[in-house]
Parts: sequence; C-alpha cells; structure tokens
Amino acid sequence: MPDPVKTVALVDPLWVGHHPMYFGQFAASFLRAGARVIGLCPEPDAALREIGEASEGIEDWQSHVHLRYMPAGARSFLWGRFEGDPLRTFQRWLRAGDGIDAAEHETGWHTDLVYFPYLDSYLRFLPVPGIPDIALGRPWSGLYLRNHHHQPNGSSLHASARMFAKGDAIFRSPLCCGIGVLDERFNEAIEDFTGKEVTPYPDVTQTLLPETEPELVRSSRAKADGRSVIGLIGLEKRKGTLTMMRVALTAHELRLPWYFVFAGVFRKAEYFGNDRSFVESFAKRVRSGKLDNVHFDPDAPRIPTEPEFNALFASFDLAWAAYEGFQGSSGTLSKAAAFEIPSVASDGECIGHRVRKYRTGLTIEEGNPEQALEAIERMLVGKDWEGAALEPDYAGFREAHSIERLDSILARLVASA
Repeated sequence: MPDPVKTVALVDPLWVGHHPMYFGQFAASFLRAGARVIGLCPEPDAALREIGEASEGIEDWQSHVHLRYMPAGARSFLWGRFEGDPLRTFQRWLRAGDGIDAAEHETGWHTDLVYFPYLDSYLRFLPVPGIPDIALGRPWSGLYLRNHHHQPNGSSLHASARMFAKGDAIFRSPLCCGIGVLDERFNEAIEDFTGKEVTPYPDVTQTLLPETEPELVRSSRAKADGRSVIGLIGLEKRKGTLTMMRVALTAHELRLPWYFVFAGVFRKAEYFGNDRSFVESFAKRVRSGKLDNVHFDPDAPRIPTEPEFNALFASFDLAWAAYEGFQGSSGTLSKAAAFEIPSVASDGECIGHRVRKYRTGLTIEEGNPEQALEAIERMLVGKDWEGAALEPDYAGFREAHSIERLDSILARLVASA
C-alpha cells in the first residue's frame, strides 16, 4: 500500500544570509500542506529552531520533521570565484542523494519530492540533464534565484557560453517537475530554454520579534539619540555598503540628524585595494568616536536569530536597498513592507521595479551617494521625487509576497508529486 502521507526532502548546502529563514519557511509550508519533511543542511539544530518559529499553530510538527547534517557547499576550484564547478556541483547532487537515502533508512519514509530552496548551487558548470537521475533518482524542484542571464544582451556566442556555464540545461531532466523564481521578468525565456513550467514565487519573510529587546537595538537607539536611523543588515559589497558609508560621511559633515547602522557580518575578503583602505579608515573613525553618526563593527558575528534580526530592522526609520550589480529580488523589501519602513533602492532591475510599483521608497542610480542623500531627505518627510506624498502600498506588497501565496504554490507541488 502506498503511504498516504507524502514526504518532501528539503535540501540546502548554504547557511548564510536569508538561507536559514527560507529553510524554516519552506519546511513549515510543506508541513501545512500535510507533508513530512526531511531536512538536509549544514546546521540541523539551527534549522530546527527556524522551523519551529515558522510552524506556529502546526500541531505536533516535530514528529513530521527529520533533520540531517549536510556539509556546506565549497567554493569552486576555479579561483574560488564561483559557487560551483563541474566536480563540486556533481558532488552536491551525490551528497543530496546519499543524505536522503540515509534519512529514509532512519525514518522508514519514502521521499516523493526533493526541493531545493536555492537551486543555483546544483546547476553551475554542469549542464547535463542525466545527472539528477543518476545521483538523486527522485522528482525534484526548487527556487532558482540568479537567472538573469536569460535577459537578452551581447553576442550569441557569449550568450551560449554563459548559458553553458550557468548549467540551466540540467532542468531538462525528466525528473524536474518545475522551476520557481522570485524575479518573474524572464519566465518566458527560461521556459523556452528548459521546457519546464516556471512559477513566480513570493519573496516571503518572517516577522516574529523576540520576547526581550536585543542589546544591539537598545545600544543603537541610545547612540542615535533621537536621530533618524538608516539601516543595512548584512554588509556584502553588492548591497551598496560603500555607497551608504559615503552617504554617512557626507551626512556627518553636514551635521544632518541621521544615524547609520551597518549591522551583521562584514566579509573583508570582498573588498580590495582602495575599497578596503576606505573601509578600514571608516572603521577607524567610528572606533575613535570621530564619526559619531554610525554603528559599524567589522568583527561582528552573524545576528543569531531571525527575531533578533527583525527587532533591529524594525528599529530603522529607513532601510537601505540600493544594491549594486545585482539583478534579483531582495528580502529587504519584504521586511520593509512588513514593518512599513520606506527604502532607498537602486533603479532598474527587480528591486527598482518593485519599489516603483508599490511606491515603498525612492530609487537612485547605482552607486550615487548624492542621489541617495537627497532620496533620504525626501523620504524622511514622506515625499517622492516630485514633492508629492509618497503614499506607499505596503499592504499590496505584503499580499503579493505573502506566506499564503507560498503555501498555495507548495501545496499544489506536493499534490502533484
């Protein structure tokens, strides 16, 4: 007799940034769809906490979840520049299959669907549709984030080489049962190339707050001392960290009543040459007290839990989303809509498109601190570029990127597995 309860294996080899939150949200959504969840990730204990926070109201959810450790994915042997190469991408498929086999042996469950909340790690430099059949042997799907090479540009030869390196041909696997994306602008091109249905997903977020206010929130509020707070959490270079630092320096020179919070992990290896020298000089001025409108600790650890992240984010008067060289969706906008905080964002691409559509902030040219300064001035008094009221549609954004939409999409996927 076939098992009436379906099982989904949730697999993610990365545990940075928003990956833990997404892991918890997707697991909870599959649980609400009536499925059991096998979870493979680098930090099972942290995953259990994330799932618990996202599974509020689900009765006895622990008995429907089995977690196993899986090593974090290594960087490419191609100078460490990429998240995959033919060997390491293939190894990830093998590890996923082996981990699921072991979990099935331990639980007696049969996996009906394998789901990758970050498919990108399983594609790069491996455009071979037969690989999932060999290594996994089960129906699979997932969320594909960095798919913007499907935007037409450049020569046909360059486009072909790029498509080969990205590995999208692996989607032609007969076991692939659909592709999810957060940025829906290239769905038709992806469908034409892969022959698979592409589904636009909401960029969901978690909004729980901790029972007690974290020390970082208290200390930042005290240091701000009534000044408007402009905040960024996670200090990757692509998030426009350097541009926000330049805005902070100008605001200090002009004695503007603003306070800038640079929180989360700073990865020094992302910054080279003059950029690194600039950051080191900036950090030195903060430590000395000469730059008294900034919180920045380059040695800070990752904010440990999503509720603590939320508490800090909710303390901002304005969120920084002026990313640079980045085409995709951003959870920053979902957080900002959840807590009804306007955002300064880069024009163009997915982030700029959404901010303009829902009027949840103002957009600027990438890397333009002068425009950012003016945008902040306008938003803090609720005005747009024309001087009219900003009138953000936070409710519309929340509805478009709701947990309910995610639940509906994943419930259909489970039912078809």
